[in-house]
Amino acid sequence: MKAWRRLWPGRFEWKQLGATAFVGALSVSTAGYALQFALRGFSELARLHQQETGEAATQAAEVFRAYFMDRKEDFRREAEVLAGMRPSRMGQFSEVDGLLRARLIRGNETLDAWEAPEATRERMRESPPLLAEVPLSYGEELPQKVLELTFGIPGGMYTNFLELRQAMDREQQMHRAFEAAVPEVLKEYFSFVIAVLVFPPLLGLWMARRTTKRVARLREAARRVGEGDLSVKVAPRGKDELDELGRAFDAMVAELIEARSRLEYMQKVAAWQEVARRLAHEIKNPLTPIQLAVQELVSKYAGDDARYRRLLDTADEILREEITSLRRLVDDFSAFAKLSRAEPVPVDVAALAQDFARQHPEWQPYIEVEVPNQNVLGLVDKVLFRRVLSNLVENAVQAAEGTGRVPKVRLRVEPAGARPRLAVVVEDNGPGVPLPERQRIFDPYITHKEGGTGLGLAIVRKILIDHGGDITVGDAEPDLGGARFEVRVPVAT
Repeated sequence: MKAWRRLWPGRFEWKQLGATAFVGALSVSTAGYALQFALRGFSELARLHQQETGEAATQAAEVFRAYFMDRKEDFRREAEVLAGMRPSRMGQFSEVDGLLRARLIRGNETLDAWEAPEATRERMRESPPLLAEVPLSYGEELPQKVLELTFGIPGGMYTNFLELRQAMDREQQMHRAFEAAVPEVLKEYFSFVIAVLVFPPLLGLWMARRTTKRVARLREAARRVGEGDLSVKVAPRGKDELDELGRAFDAMVAELIEARSRLEYMQKVAAWQEVARRLAHEIKNPLTPIQLAVQELVSKYAGDDARYRRLLDTADEILREEITSLRRLVDDFSAFAKLSRAEPVPVDVAALAQDFARQHPEWQPYIEVEVPNQNVLGLVDKVLFRRVLSNLVENAVQAAEGTGRVPKVRLRVEPAGARPRLAVVVEDNGPGVPLPERQRIFDPYITHKEGGTGLGLAIVRKILIDHGGDITVGDAEPDLGGARFEVRVPVAT
């Protein structure tokens, strides 16, 4: 049943199918009417043309026949006249118009003969020979002489007559062929109409299926995204509007993933900030009484036991150092818990990076600043962004020093180009960040430095997310070989 439902067209496919069938039927019916009208017109024109040409050809043929009959009668009379002259030599007829041959016969004997030059005979069309009896002269014996004359008509005239007859025959054949072809054309056309009325709907159904499959894929992807599954991708490969919609959908899902990541991180940071605030409060309160109690214990001792005095002094020194360390930790917790909100304004980030390097002479021997020869405007909070740069550069210097190398730090500002965010890259020649640790390196309390609190990079990412940006970690260029932190902040428009 489900397979049958998949084969049966859906509502959208029925609409596509109906529209295609309607357009096909309308086009075919219009073309059929036009064809029928044209064939009727051509048939009428052919009939009129055949009638006119037939009448003209008949009249021309009658003219030719009358001409031939007149010439035949002229030749007969000419033969009687020439025979009446009782000729004895045929050469005397060489000037007779149209005469091709002349022969004087008595019984079976040819008494004399003449014929026109070959060139003249080739130009003429011979007519049947005419016989005329020559009157007997006084005292002449029988049998009676007979004059045989062969006349001719101009060859071009006869050729024209033959061509006219052939043209009349061809015209009649064409007319009969046209009349026979019209029903065949209509039959073929209606066969084509049937095929056309079947094929376009099938083609429309196939095209609708292709479209609805892509729409269904988008619908299914949207449903899964609505259920919280952001791993879905449409991944279109074409260039039409539906593919553009699919690419926009994938971009939207990517932005949702990024937004969810930032939201989850901010939720965790908020929880960590609350924990840091409570820890700072709980640790800070007893530190002062402890320190005062130890100081009073040391100052109240008035004995002369040198070993006990040294023990008290050593304990006091250790306690002071640890309390100082705890106070520093409390200060870091307090700073993390009370981190202010960013107030971004349009700032030339390239100039800000150069100013930052000048304001930290202790790092100038290690920092290489690369900025483009143009203003790179970004939306940043100057104070907080300097803190971001300070944390990143300090981490880079300490990471390199931890391996015994002379620190090399590259601070590079990259314009956004067609992207919505510009980039600030900090690279170093330290040991880098292993792949398994890159997912958690921005979480609070994650540190690989001795004495570190693990709050520096967490503060950095919190500040950047407040800016509408973010930070990623990767590998530095091969000439440095350490870690690469890429900061992205929105472009000022």
